[in-house]
Amino acid sequence: METALSDDRLFPLLDEDGRRLLRRLREHPHAPRYNYRTGERLNQASLASVRAYAQQLSTERRGWQFGQLPPWLPPFLARCRREVPFYRGLPEWPEDFFALPRLTRQQIRRQPWAFVVDSADVSDLVVYSTSGTTGTSLRLPAWPEVPSRYLPLIQLALAANDVKLEGGNRVSIVQACAQRETYSLVSVSSYLDGAAFVKVNLLPAIWRDPQDRVLFLDDCDPEIYTGDPFAFSKLMELPLRTRPKALVCAAATLLPGLRRKLEEHFACPVIDLYSMNESGPIASSIENGHEILPHNLYVEILSEDGRPCPPGARGEIVVTGGINPLLPLVRYRTGDCASMDYGFPHPRLIGFQGRSPVVFRSGSGELFNSVDVSIALKDLPLAFFRLHQHADGSLRVQADCDAQVGEAIKRILGTLFGPAVPITVEPVGNDMPQGKPIRYTSEISF
Repeated sequence: METALSDDRLFPLLDEDGRRLLRRLREHPHAPRYNYRTGERLNQASLASVRAYAQQLSTERRGWQFGQLPPWLPPFLARCRREVPFYRGLPEWPEDFFALPRLTRQQIRRQPWAFVVDSADVSDLVVYSTSGTTGTSLRLPAWPEVPSRYLPLIQLALAANDVKLEGGNRVSIVQACAQRETYSLVSVSSYLDGAAFVKVNLLPAIWRDPQDRVLFLDDCDPEIYTGDPFAFSKLMELPLRTRPKALVCAAATLLPGLRRKLEEHFACPVIDLYSMNESGPIASSIENGHEILPHNLYVEILSEDGRPCPPGARGEIVVTGGINPLLPLVRYRTGDCASMDYGFPHPRLIGFQGRSPVVFRSGSGELFNSVDVSIALKDLPLAFFRLHQHADGSLRVQADCDAQVGEAIKRILGTLFGPAVPITVEPVGNDMPQGKPIRYTSEISF
């Protein structure tokens, strides 16, 4: 367990400046109640790999035209078929890429180990558990360097908005959350020359004193904040003196109205980063679209019957490749929608429609987001689940489950929302759409 590791194991490359920065943030008089101990786990070889990935981002071509495959893709597919147990076990593997079957989240959830390449060194394997906004839990195998690969992709998105993430002996990134349950932690990044990363929960009950939130965050004075729309709405409520260079919004679609409000309040660019735990960052907002970021990710737009949509036609976003060498994706269904414009140096998603921020209200009037519901239900065997909150606060649930699990849903949601909130649980029947298995909707606004 990472929680049992010493700093020498968590931070093999930690220098004295990094130790002092870690100590200052851990022992800060206004720090949050940290509930998780973690570290980057990078050694010289894995740091070199992250830097090589950053170099490839700046030198390798990221563009392709409709119906064409980038040069890296055929060798990638051949290796998947030869060395990845899941793909090797498929009954058919057509020569035509566009005839290959699409991959679903449920297939990864059932057998995450089957996607690890046979030749992979698993001596330093880490496993990330996530429920995300879609609700179904995933356990994703990875190497320690995978989270650090996010950083050059974020730098690329920032550079498109004339923002530079400099790093050094400072706090570079604060991830803001606003959830009933989430980790609060501190780490440092060798890739960012020893800069700190802090994850905080903005809910007042998590802190020793609610005023500590402002005192701590102003003292951190991060280069950027990352978070979701709901967390940023809570961040705006704090009387912060400091201002970041940019906000990077991920995990849920950022609506234009809130984006304008955030830009006015913080006087900085707000970047909408389209990212998934399975693939890593996919695209970032630019002008009227989202520009594809990675050099090793192929993005398709497919119709409901799986056929490629021509430029300008809307369909489901399907990705091949990804940031994680231990989770190679081939035609992975995201459940998100857009059209594609190939008339730029790098393809752009147009009219992107992904995971909208969903806010619920408890019987006592407390607002919280859908991640809290996902966490509460994470241990239930739900293949499909849909939750809608009406304007009067009542809940309507549709679930693919037996009566016993249905009662468990009512009990768990009753605890989460409060006993005064009416809850109706119904079977899904034949009304089970394809795509994302967990869907949240709400008539509550924030």
